[in-house]
Amino acid sequence: MTLSDKPRVLVVDDEPMNIELLQAYLQMDYEVLSAHDGYEALEVVSREVPDIILLDVMMPGINGYQVCEQIKSSEKTRFIPIVLVTALSGRDDRLKGIEANADDFLTKPVDRLELKMRVKSLLRIKDLQDNLVTERDQIQNYLDVAAVMMLAIDNNGIITLINKRGLDILGYVREEEVLGKDLFTNFIPSSSRLEIEAHIFSTFDNDTEKINYYECPVLTKQNEQRMVSWYSKPLIDEDGNVMGVLCSGQDITQRKKAEEKLKERTRAMEASIDGMAIMDKDGVYSYVNNAHARIFGYGSPDELIGNKWDVLYEDAEVERFTNEILPEFRSNGKWKGELVGKKKDGNLFFQEMSITVLDDGFISVVRDISERKEVEAKLSKYASELKSSNELKDLFTDILRHDLLNPAGVVKGFTDMLLYEESDENKKYKLQLIDNNVTRLIEMIESAAKFARLEDIDELEFRSSDLTGIVQNVVEEFGPQLKKKGITLDMRVDHPCPAIINPLIDGVFVNFISNAIKYGPADSIVVVDVQDMGDKWKVMVSDSGDGIPDKDKELVFDRFNRLTSKKKAVKGSGLGLAIAKRIIELHGGNIGVEDNPAGKGSVFWATVKKT
Repeated sequence: MTLSDKPRVLVVDDEPMNIELLQAYLQMDYEVLSAHDGYEALEVVSREVPDIILLDVMMPGINGYQVCEQIKSSEKTRFIPIVLVTALSGRDDRLKGIEANADDFLTKPVDRLELKMRVKSLLRIKDLQDNLVTERDQIQNYLDVAAVMMLAIDNNGIITLINKRGLDILGYVREEEVLGKDLFTNFIPSSSRLEIEAHIFSTFDNDTEKINYYECPVLTKQNEQRMVSWYSKPLIDEDGNVMGVLCSGQDITQRKKAEEKLKERTRAMEASIDGMAIMDKDGVYSYVNNAHARIFGYGSPDELIGNKWDVLYEDAEVERFTNEILPEFRSNGKWKGELVGKKKDGNLFFQEMSITVLDDGFISVVRDISERKEVEAKLSKYASELKSSNELKDLFTDILRHDLLNPAGVVKGFTDMLLYEESDENKKYKLQLIDNNVTRLIEMIESAAKFARLEDIDELEFRSSDLTGIVQNVVEEFGPQLKKKGITLDMRVDHPCPAIINPLIDGVFVNFISNAIKYGPADSIVVVDVQDMGDKWKVMVSDSGDGIPDKDKELVFDRFNRLTSKKKAVKGSGLGLAIAKRIIELHGGNIGVEDNPAGKGSVFWATVKKT
């Protein structure tokens, strides 16, 4: 036998001579390790894990009792036999040793023969203990590799065994967190506790060959519920008495969820307004919901189950399905399109159908689209009429651009010539006004023609411009009209107002000021102001006219509405404010009219976004 094959004995004593003596007694049969105090002893035990320990009681630092308690409290070392070697031999001293979980005692001075007999006996017991632990660990390993949860409880419901799969299901890592706890109070929801107790404890009275099955929820460490299916069988001792119950379980949480989803889908299929049917690989109906039967004019799904799908279609549709649809379906695993179905009474109807592979068969969803087809026919007719109307509108727009722009261009050309030849400043001033207005007229015609073609805001180009400058330019154009009626225009903004706008915007202010002059009394005041509204500018034009009744304030922005009285005899198309509203809408702003808070008259306003 080599040295490494010998059992190892750790001798712990603060007297070197005592260690040498015990070494002399044991070294022929054992490998002897040594430690000179309690701390060194704990270090050697942790590192070497000896087979037996001879431990002195009276040592400096921590005594033998304390060392013994620490060794026995460790899962790794608790089965190592410990013999307390001490000169103390009183009853209290031995009781303290027993409380520290010591395995035996030797009194100093140590008898050589007694020492060897005690060591040999304890090592024999340890060898049996090690074999039992090995067998237990091997059994535990078998349990741990099992794919099911293994759980044993005693007659009081206390857990005495659990495998790794069981710990995983319950959300724990170590056995100690579960063993010794009451199964029902700690791991079963209170709502299911009484029922499960009845199931498990009924196992005690059953035939030992009978296995009980039941399903119940369990509580995890995170206080979540998982559903487990259990098989239980009584545990019988050598005398035939029931000593507990062995349970094996599987986590069926996902399966239960899948079953519930299947039930929900079945309920959904029954409640669906669309026809739903399941067919086997030969096209024979195995399931039909009520809507499917109703769509095809049958009183009950039972009238269709067991029949082949082609009873619901004319020969032409069956041929189309065979030659066109079926090859596409086989290629893609699904198909969606329109068919012509046949009701029970023989009437035909348009339907929309989708087909998808389901296990070894198919599932189809059918919707009656007869009404939709009628609507589509009406929409097609309307679209054709609308196209014709749009062509007429485009023709009108072309006439507007060509027939009006030509004479306006002639006026513009001759005005430019007169401006060039005229030397009289007064005449030049008037010609310049004509030129400015003709220029604006040309721009307005072009803008109006473009506006008529706009279908969405993306067709407008926006840029950052000074709103104040645009309003001032418009105001200057109305100098002659203001002078003719003796109206004073009060421009109350003198600072830049940067805004995101399109040149079309000046048409709004032209309309506001033009109306204020037309409908305002002579020798009155027209006020133009711009207010800061946070992210927008609000341009306001106030007049002193007769005002607009509240009931008509919304109507003035409708096309062709003019609310002036006949006695004023003011001519106009009635399109101005409607066009202004459309322009402001394209700018993402708002437009409106209010009573003049300063007295008689109205305030027309519009908002545009700031830069």
